[in-house]
Amino acid sequence: MSFTDEKRNEIKLYLLRKIDEDDILMQSKVADAFGISLTSVKRYINAELEDAHIIANDKCKCGYKLVSKTIRTKYSISEICEHEDMIVYTDILPKLTVNENAKKIWQYSLTEIFNNSIEHSDGKSVTVYGEINSLYTRISIVDDGIGIYKNVTESMKKYGLPDPRLEDAVTELYKGKFSSKPENHSGEGIFFSMRLLEKMSIVSDGIVLRCGFAEDPEIIKSHILAYAMKISKKGTVVTMQLENNTSHNPLKIFNEYSNPDDGFYRTKIPVFEACLDRNPIARSQARRICSRLENFHEAILDFENAEIMGQGFADEVFRVFKNKHPETTLTPINMNAEVQMMYLHALNTKVTVPHFDY
Repeated sequence: MSFTDEKRNEIKLYLLRKIDEDDILMQSKVADAFGISLTSVKRYINAELEDAHIIANDKCKCGYKLVSKTIRTKYSISEICEHEDMIVYTDILPKLTVNENAKKIWQYSLTEIFNNSIEHSDGKSVTVYGEINSLYTRISIVDDGIGIYKNVTESMKKYGLPDPRLEDAVTELYKGKFSSKPENHSGEGIFFSMRLLEKMSIVSDGIVLRCGFAEDPEIIKSHILAYAMKISKKGTVVTMQLENNTSHNPLKIFNEYSNPDDGFYRTKIPVFEACLDRNPIARSQARRICSRLENFHEAILDFENAEIMGQGFADEVFRVFKNKHPETTLTPINMNAEVQMMYLHALNTKVTVPHFDY
């Protein structure tokens, strides 16, 4: 069977993903996904072995692991002030072998995160840790400053938000349009980086914001990140991951949330994660979610992973907030039957709501 170069590349990438996941059924899944024989799968594996993209490893369930090279560079913030773009263009990007989409995403995201460390952390140094293999690039940026969540909560007080906790800062970063220096920054960098990248996490003071990473252990399993957190003691660790041949289109993603006429007009909040992996139940959770949403034309509330929604949460968001701010469109998505029933109840109190043991 003869495949095009594009199809062969698809098989290769799928194979590498299964190896990265350490899938014990890697070979049979590749064969089934592309309708090829196990003998053919073995040929693809041998080719990756010959190219030194993978190595045999009997400690892995699938029998192989990706070959990665690492980078580590430490910078003095006082010396790189106003030159974060040069670090990106001279020290990092030349080491990456990525497609045009990935290059643009790394240019944007790395510059934004470096700028945060330089202008907001009040730290003395920032360190870059990179893990690069034939499938993806993972980069961690570590500073020794006050910590992003402490910085954000102090700024939240200036916005008039009462008694903010460090956990509340996570919610504000998910929304976007929040900056500790609004005179200089629009609060878009982290918001768009989370959506441009395939995986991103921000760790500080034991609190984790994540996007794409399935669970906390996956974020910190990298020896690079574990080492970074060990030596940092304080500050912020931002970890970003992107496939080298990503299909993420930067322009398309920017256009989903902004346009020339209205600017950054739409936000999207992962409700379950913004509630720190808790089901949205209480009015207090809803008030934190709704804070500053009136600054957007539309807020997409993503209920993925939420099993239930409390009556108080639903009423506060879909009746109280909506009545106060009818100009802001609230768009809930990924609701299961139970969550949807409570949503409909908030819109129409005549709807019968099933009983839940909270």
